[in-house]
Amino acid sequence: MLSFLSSLFSSADQTSGGLDPSLVEAATERIVDATDPRLRMFPNYRKRLNPGVQRSVAHVQGLIGGLPEPVEISRRSFSTDPRLRAFFASPDRMQEVIGNAPTLVEFLANCKGPYPEYIFGLLAPEMRERKALGMELQGDQVRRDVLQEVVDFSDHRFLGAAGSEEEARHEMMKRAFDHLAELALRRIVDVEEKRSDLERQKGLLQRKLDAMRGGNWGLETMPSKDGGDHPDYRSLGEQISEVEDELMELPCNEASLENRFDCINAILGQPEDWLTLSRFELNIDVMSLKVKDSADDESKPLELTKFRALNGNTRVALFGYFPRAELPPEKDFFKEAERFLG
Repeated sequence: MLSFLSSLFSSADQTSGGLDPSLVEAATERIVDATDPRLRMFPNYRKRLNPGVQRSVAHVQGLIGGLPEPVEISRRSFSTDPRLRAFFASPDRMQEVIGNAPTLVEFLANCKGPYPEYIFGLLAPEMRERKALGMELQGDQVRRDVLQEVVDFSDHRFLGAAGSEEEARHEMMKRAFDHLAELALRRIVDVEEKRSDLERQKGLLQRKLDAMRGGNWGLETMPSKDGGDHPDYRSLGEQISEVEDELMELPCNEASLENRFDCINAILGQPEDWLTLSRFELNIDVMSLKVKDSADDESKPLELTKFRALNGNTRVALFGYFPRAELPPEKDFFKEAERFLG
């Protein structure tokens, strides 16, 4: 869908005087490609998008640049890093999930020359908390049907796969900026859908009012909706006025291409409202149950970073590197076909 620009972020993007103008220009074109290329019909489209683009690019650079140093994500580190044990049921499962991640597979497919020893990227599983009934030990007594909080990690993603830490950070910056571009497009679509729906609603109400007036329905107030009949003139008129007011309050209140700048700038102008990374501590036991205080004095809360996904759910972020030697073996499709066919 998007015209991906490999040079969107690079080590030379941040200059002593601020952002590299070529980066701002590339980011602007990326936003236009992601939303509506027809915006280029306006000679000043870059100028109108420039403040928001600059703010978003700077925000993304600071956000990804502030990620901690990458950690090893391997079978060896699985036994020493409690975060990995919380994310995956076993090292085999971890190897399978990361090794088959689409971004990692794509990176290897496009890799020129020998594969790197380590593949860097952002491990980002979805985190969900749910209530469940379980057992709890209090002293020598076992309590049953105790309401407990369970923390689940699923739908694991490995984002920004690259052959070095620097390249991986650049890939993540590009993905973070694309996240804002997708939000801008979604805003345009939502506004258009809402306006269309309101226009239809207004049309229906107006036709209903016209029918009532054309039918000479009398001068007295008609029974209310609760009375099982039609609403009166005043009620219909108020509903139409409310629809009109809501239409006028929409960011893109005119069905014109020009007003899509409002939708884009509403996102790019406040990137911190839509894209954040925050540190938090999570204290869970080996059964993934949330606990207030750990029974083991040596165990410590998990130090995690979280962000909001496009669907509104929470994902945690762990920047790390995966050994190429632990990639799962490539499948033999002929053997798979033979086994499937019997």
